[in-house]
Amino acid sequence: MTIDTLRQVPLFESLDDEAADELCHLLESLDCKAGAFLFRAGDEGNVMYIIERGKVRICVHTVDGREVTLTELDRGDFFGEMALLLDGQRRSADARVAEDARLAVLSRDHFLS
Repeated sequence: MTIDTLRQVPLFESLDDEAADELCHLLESLDCKAGAFLFRAGDEGNVMYIIERGKVRICVHTVDGREVTLTELDRGDFFGEMALLLDGQRRSADARVAEDARLAVLSRDHFLS
């Protein structure tokens, strides 16, 4: 992940070059196949994701079991950022890979270090 891509995330847009470079080194790369769940509603969140390529669908399920897509995210989009800010935050929706994807993953522990 490049510093310019990292700065597309509002949480990181004001980082100076040194801090942005350091944060880039903390990111882990994750390759995922279409159909894989990154997390499900109710899971405890401890990482955020930035999409480097591919697509991720954010969905919820209705009481009668229907899946409703809230949004479909693609390159440059990010999600799960509340997990960095709030300890023990539960996921409010499912995140499923819609198209083979490469994600940059930042853990809460790395963010706070």
